[in-house]
Amino acid sequence: MKKSNLIVAVLMMICLIGCRGGDINGKNNITNPTEAPVTTQQVTEAPTDVPVTGVQENDKITMRSAKELVKAMNVGWNLGNTLDSHGAGNKVSAETYWGNVKTSQEIIDAVSAQGFNTIRVPVTWAEHLGPAPDYKIDEKWMDRVQEVVDYCINDNMFVILDTHHETDFWMKVDGDKDALCKELSAIWKQIAERFKDYGDLLIFEGMNEPRTKGSAQEWNGGTYEERKTVDAMNLAFVDAVRSTGGNNSERCLVLCPYGHNSAYSSLTAMTIPEDDGHIIVAVHAYTPYFFTYDAAGGYSDWDSSKGSDIKTMATNLNTKFILAGIPVIVTEFGSVNKNNTQDVVSWITDYMGYMNQYGIKCVWWDNGLYTSNGENFGILNRRTLQWFNQDIADALIANSITDR
Repeated sequence: MKKSNLIVAVLMMICLIGCRGGDINGKNNITNPTEAPVTTQQVTEAPTDVPVTGVQENDKITMRSAKELVKAMNVGWNLGNTLDSHGAGNKVSAETYWGNVKTSQEIIDAVSAQGFNTIRVPVTWAEHLGPAPDYKIDEKWMDRVQEVVDYCINDNMFVILDTHHETDFWMKVDGDKDALCKELSAIWKQIAERFKDYGDLLIFEGMNEPRTKGSAQEWNGGTYEERKTVDAMNLAFVDAVRSTGGNNSERCLVLCPYGHNSAYSSLTAMTIPEDDGHIIVAVHAYTPYFFTYDAAGGYSDWDSSKGSDIKTMATNLNTKFILAGIPVIVTEFGSVNKNNTQDVVSWITDYMGYMNQYGIKCVWWDNGLYTSNGENFGILNRRTLQWFNQDIADALIANSITDR
């Protein structure tokens, strides 16, 4: 070997050794001190400003399956009434329009420190879209969404990113099926392109409660035609994301029945696109309604004898999806504040206990409200970074399970 070539080879070896340090996934949050942290290897080929997760094999990121990801989750928290707020127009300030503070890394850190390893980030895109047929997403809005997603990735948390409140704008499920699919596809192609290099901590949920607002069947599973439209939109979402390639070809995607309805009739009517092992089904279940949601005419006391509806729902989800190999997440659940802390703690124990039997993971809906005249599902004070009710926050962690 010539002397010049030897020098070049030595320099290349020094560079490779010196460039492999650092943790590109941020801090490793361990929710169970008896378990060892899951480690991920660095991929040197990836851009340094893109968070990468997953498992490296032969210089390729291997995206975990839906079963593996859901199994690794414990319990989740919704960043509600924030990026999904609307009415302020096409402005990044829309984030605070419904009264919550601007999301910071410190807020996400507080959620992570409590022990949650999953965050759902609801986003309303409608007021940030250009005209058809491209429906170009405002760049500043996309940047802000990415910034918040990165806060979660920095804490090594699973992130469920969705399209939220679109039913207040263009997503009229009793409308033109083809037009609905085209707009949803255009939105998701842009989102997927922006995040295509992200690893498997990032999960996409195609829609939030797609339904016909104000109809007689709005919360009862819809009509046959409406359910078929939601099926078509689920497929359009999957095809749009997969078409962008990269890690999106195996990214876990969350599909829902009409309105995220958990009734057995809705579940059995739902058609799942050909499953590639990376499909998850989601429902929303504030069950039973008169305990969890109805603050005025409901009841506030809880005992296990009232849990039959929860048990039935868990059994139905198992029968329809889990036994077929498709994992399930309840991406919204919760109980409004009725000054009944111990009853809510008991309800959480029963609710999550039934779900845990089948490995169904739950994500608490937190809209930031605790003592207002609205729907008081808030459990974290985002201004003080303290929990409104520590007992409820503790109960969510205590009743969670994970094999992460």
